[in-house]
Amino acid sequence: MKWRYFWLGIGSVLAIIVVAWWASIPSPPELSSRNLSRLAAALGLTLLWGQYLLASRVKVLERGLGQDRLLRLHRWFGRVALGLVTIHFALILYSDIATAGTVFVNTSRLLGLASLIALSITALVASFNRQLGLRYETWKGLHLLNYFIFPVLLVHVFSAAPRTPLFYAYALIAVGYAFLFGHRALGLYRVRRNPYRVADVIREAEDIWSVHFEGPPLLHLPGQYMHVQLLRDGQLSSSHPFTISSAPGADRVSITPKEQGDFTATIGRTRIGDTAYIDAPYGVFSYHYHPPEDRKVFVAGGIGITPFMSMLRDMRNRDPEHPVLLLWGNQSESHLCFREELEAMESQMPSLETIFVMSRQPDWPGETGNIDAELIARYAGEIPTCRFYICGPPAMLRALLGELEKLAVPANRIHYEIFEL
Repeated sequence: MKWRYFWLGIGSVLAIIVVAWWASIPSPPELSSRNLSRLAAALGLTLLWGQYLLASRVKVLERGLGQDRLLRLHRWFGRVALGLVTIHFALILYSDIATAGTVFVNTSRLLGLASLIALSITALVASFNRQLGLRYETWKGLHLLNYFIFPVLLVHVFSAAPRTPLFYAYALIAVGYAFLFGHRALGLYRVRRNPYRVADVIREAEDIWSVHFEGPPLLHLPGQYMHVQLLRDGQLSSSHPFTISSAPGADRVSITPKEQGDFTATIGRTRIGDTAYIDAPYGVFSYHYHPPEDRKVFVAGGIGITPFMSMLRDMRNRDPEHPVLLLWGNQSESHLCFREELEAMESQMPSLETIFVMSRQPDWPGETGNIDAELIARYAGEIPTCRFYICGPPAMLRALLGELEKLAVPANRIHYEIFEL
């Protein structure tokens, strides 16, 4: 799905909601606080449903928009929806006080208020989970409560809405929610029916591990990612996204996480024979989506090397003459993984050049400091013939986009993946 088609679809749905609301206003039409509150509620509920759509792993959306856009849209939809629902609540209170001098309370309104409070809590947790120091599993568990909040909102809506065109628009939203819930449930069922087995666990560097899985063949493009749950010592982990580091067609599919979160800090304790549930593939960060004749420049930061390892392994198997430059920034060489394999690749792939850049190791004999416009221009050669791929921490990504702007690289020749949820 292309970007413009997505917005055309969202705009059309919102327009239908507005038309249904207008048709539901008693004649003559009056933009009273109560009627405006109903419009705010209808638009807010629609955008909340859009949040579930964006988070439900609908592959036609994910492949068309990319995970980074989906996450940004998911957050934006949630904030706007919460704002509209809050406006709805405030306008209802105002209307009650203005017309009757008191606030009416009934079961339907209490359900609506409870839903608003729950949505506000989950929104705050999503926005400030790092500042609050919450574990990923806690954050995700609270986030998943939204799947139960929405039906409560629907009960509130249907118990309060008269049988007008807007009532039937709400019915369509309810059907859409049921479809998305069923889609996620069916996807979970399929994943659980086809488990994988941990075949090997290898330390790649001081805090980096590769975990290899055996199981059903996984058709994926290099650079894509998967959602993984591990069953270890009888405990099933939450689902975590990891880039696939193995090449397509490999006997075993692998991931290469760094010990930096609650879950990944324990990745080295994963044992051969543990069960894994894998939902894949996802993502559009792959050189396969772009013209093959372009010179590829891969810019990685830290563990952001993983999608590029999948791509380089794929190139080695399919097209070893493909011109590609890898610029990989790390703090020190102790964080280098796959070093020997990359050095071997350079002898197997004549058009591959690998440059290691250390930001906190002054005695490193190669490039030091940060990857900037000067370093990129020195190694990339003819910039207009290059296509750039970036994967790393958000701060590095933002800095690199500024450096590429200095080199006048067109935005449509820059592709990136933010290595953060």
